[in-house]
Amino acid sequence: MKNKILFSCGIICYILSTILIGYYLVLEFSIIDLTSPLERLKIILLVIILMYIGSYLLNKSSTKKLFKLSKINLWIWFALYIVMLLNLTLFDQYFGRTGIAMISNTTNQFREYLANNFNIIPFATINNYFIALKNHNLSNATFIYNIFGNLLAFAPFAFFVPRLFNSVDKWFKFFFVTSIFIIIIETMQMITMSGSFDIDDYILNIMGANILYVIINNKYLKKYIDSFIYLEYLQ
Repeated sequence: MKNKILFSCGIICYILSTILIGYYLVLEFSIIDLTSPLERLKIILLVIILMYIGSYLLNKSSTKKLFKLSKINLWIWFALYIVMLLNLTLFDQYFGRTGIAMISNTTNQFREYLANNFNIIPFATINNYFIALKNHNLSNATFIYNIFGNLLAFAPFAFFVPRLFNSVDKWFKFFFVTSIFIIIIETMQMITMSGSFDIDDYILNIMGANILYVIINNKYLKKYIDSFIYLEYLQ
């Protein structure tokens, strides 16, 4: 009887998380209801909690441990994160981004975009942010969004990539894979004229991802994290 109750509760958690995922996707691509990224992130976190509890209860209810659920959970969480990342950088109407293709704009428009949104000088933009903040020409919120937002944007790669892709088992491999993805995003932003192509974005993105990678993937902490999400049974 106890196992049936645990099983039922686990299934309910997954049903609720599925409903929330649908709701999240509607909000993510809505052109009417422009929900803030923070609110959307809260929904993703709730989905993660429900799915984790669901997999825990289903494992508790079965004599055969369903550890593959942990891997499925990770893939779904990673997919939700990628959806949010791509939308934030390319299509998010909350920030006025539409993902308009370069072909739909004139040459002069693209030249104007490059003049204002293209930077390959390291730390130039970061330095400008600090100067603007010091001179009270930039709000604290804007400074935090641009500096810490870029530091955190690719940090989840440090958690997902080494656990979903076994071949990425060394720091330099993680650095290479993450760098390629960041450069692709930056290039897509330039092509679609959404956001900016800025070397400083890359610097902050790769810095945030690698700092978290070093912290959570050392041999002492990694085993506790993997044990918490049952990954030790998936090797």
